[in-house]
Amino acid sequence: MSNNTDAVESDAVVEATKQAKPKMSMSTLVLLSFAAGIAAGLFFGEMLAWMSVIGDAFIKLLQMTIIPYIIVSLISSLGSLSMEQAKSLGVKVGKLMLVIWALGLLTMFLIKYTFPDWQAGEFFSLTALEDPNSVNLLDVYIPSNPFFSLSNSYIPAIVLFCVATGIALISIDNKESLMKPMQLLGESFNKVTQSIVKLMPIGIFAMTAATAGTMDFDEFQKLQVYFVAHVVMTILLTYWVLPAILAAITPFSYRDISGIAKDAMITAFAAGNIFIVIPILIERTKELFHKYNLGSKQSDDYANIIIPVVFSFPNLGKLLTIVFVLFAAWFSGKDIDFLTYLPMSLNGLVSLFGSVYLTIPMLLDSLELSSDLFQLYMVSSLFTSRFTSLLAAMNIFILAVGGTAMLVGIAKISVKRLLVYSALTPVVFGVSLLAASWLLSSIVNTDYEMDEVVAQMSAAEKLPTQVTEYNWQDLATVTGPRTVEQIRQSGVLRVGYNPIQVPFSFFNAEQELVGFDVELMKKLALEMDLKIAFVPYTFNNVLEGINQGQFDIVISGLQMTTQRIEKVGFTTPVLDLHYAFVVKDHRADEFKTDKQIREAETIRIASVGRYSIIPHLEEKFPNIAFETIESDRLFFEDDGDNWDGLMISLEAGKTWTILYPEYTTLYNREEIKSFPASYAIARDNISLQSFLNSWLAIQKSSGYVDKLYNYWILGENAKPKQPRWSVIKDVLHWVE
Repeated sequence: MSNNTDAVESDAVVEATKQAKPKMSMSTLVLLSFAAGIAAGLFFGEMLAWMSVIGDAFIKLLQMTIIPYIIVSLISSLGSLSMEQAKSLGVKVGKLMLVIWALGLLTMFLIKYTFPDWQAGEFFSLTALEDPNSVNLLDVYIPSNPFFSLSNSYIPAIVLFCVATGIALISIDNKESLMKPMQLLGESFNKVTQSIVKLMPIGIFAMTAATAGTMDFDEFQKLQVYFVAHVVMTILLTYWVLPAILAAITPFSYRDISGIAKDAMITAFAAGNIFIVIPILIERTKELFHKYNLGSKQSDDYANIIIPVVFSFPNLGKLLTIVFVLFAAWFSGKDIDFLTYLPMSLNGLVSLFGSVYLTIPMLLDSLELSSDLFQLYMVSSLFTSRFTSLLAAMNIFILAVGGTAMLVGIAKISVKRLLVYSALTPVVFGVSLLAASWLLSSIVNTDYEMDEVVAQMSAAEKLPTQVTEYNWQDLATVTGPRTVEQIRQSGVLRVGYNPIQVPFSFFNAEQELVGFDVELMKKLALEMDLKIAFVPYTFNNVLEGINQGQFDIVISGLQMTTQRIEKVGFTTPVLDLHYAFVVKDHRADEFKTDKQIREAETIRIASVGRYSIIPHLEEKFPNIAFETIESDRLFFEDDGDNWDGLMISLEAGKTWTILYPEYTTLYNREEIKSFPASYAIARDNISLQSFLNSWLAIQKSSGYVDKLYNYWILGENAKPKQPRWSVIKDVLHWVE
């Protein structure tokens, strides 16, 4: 009996010990997963790149309940108010909320001026020819068909539908039968989300491991720009802009406003969660009024109502996601001016009634930025989320205090305080932004490297060594155009080329003749078992040289025109290129519209050869004067002294502006026109023309032309990707 008793007591002690053992919090688990992901990424390197798929899956699970939750939470929270409460909150608290949103969005735009200047330099992209996803703004904001809005994830339209429905419910009697199920649905969606959140450690580990395993040092350096920008914006908004707004319209001092709720701020920052500090914010709102002997049951009641209601609205913490979008644009080499920023930020504001998990991908897409950047946001948010929560808590507190003050009638603008804060704000912002700019310029490497990338390009595919280049100066006497059989008997293929026609034929940093057409001709020589002689030409002698037999084939992105096909033969088009202009960066705005071009003085445009579109442009713009030059390089070396712009193919123009980053390409997306680039041969050389046409068809069908296009025109793998450093490969040498 005694033994049984001892056993029972022993089991009880063990059980009590288990219960007393503290359970690890989710935030701790997430931080540990984050650390483990970094460690795994550094250890295994690119071997963990596949884990990004798990990260994508986790993000999609998080997005699953967002729209249903928006619907039930907005309708039920608004529908449960009385008409008087709704009017008061809508008018008075709404005014303050609009002021905070406006100042917040304006402040956030300023952070872009702290980003270091750098040239992104980019190759031609096929997206330049595609119309951006056209979205009807009326569809985005007005739910003429709510089901259409739901299926397309148009958050602004969904929010409008929910707000209208919620307001309509206010005046309906016996609505409890609807409200209760909606509240239960909201709770069920919350439970689903909480269940998914339990997978957060796995999702964070996967995303962090994949990012740490594949991100190179330069990318990490640039990510610091976002961290600094986010922290600076948080501090300025939390401890200057928001308290200053409230101090200017209430009798409360800046010190009390910024200090009385510091326990809630610290908790929100430490936990990375604002939901848990709502009760504290309510109590601190009441405490502030009572400290000034302005508290009453009425003010207490308003605090109880305002905070839960405004919690459902976008706060400045959520709006800080716009700082990430600004960073993403900078990271991608795209500048966002205020006219672009304003509609983007307003669209983001309305969309944030939902969730950042939907808003950021939408904003990235609207600016034609890579959707892959969203995973970068997810990983970086583990650092920034605490600052986001800090700002969100202060925003809700300011709305609660300011809204209550307006509702009880003690809010009044203090001209003296307004003038003081207005005078100090430029100083505070100026010092903060200058300090941030100096810091970022010091820690981030912004050296331009893309010109070196082009200069180092050599070949999309290594050809066998038997493809040898023959010295064209040692060629036998020219006897006229040659047939395929005569070329084969001679053992040498003569190819005329332009030595400075980037990216079709040019000399790289190793003084090797390279380019799209050069590599394709080497493949031809290989398959014909011939040596190859590249013979340089100028546009003054090229057509005569073809018919005289100096060259068997002429390459270098040669445009097929009506005038040229009268004099020489052409193969079927190798590529379709697109017209564009190249101008100095600072002059791009002068060419934005047809009206601006027509109203300008004489515009001098250089071009290599007479493009077939030039007569049309001369008729459309009488003030444009075209002048033929020997090579594109002459225009860039001229530095704007003789010509205002250069007519060129968009594909070649993009590569030239990598080499000369102070220039930019201009093209009319709505009216892009193309022209065929072909290889020229002697007139009436039917055998060679037929042979080349058939051979080009083979190369296109096999995908070889596409491979060259991807490398030389699109720049894929132009910068050889170095294997990511990892412990398992570079320290332990367990794998190659």
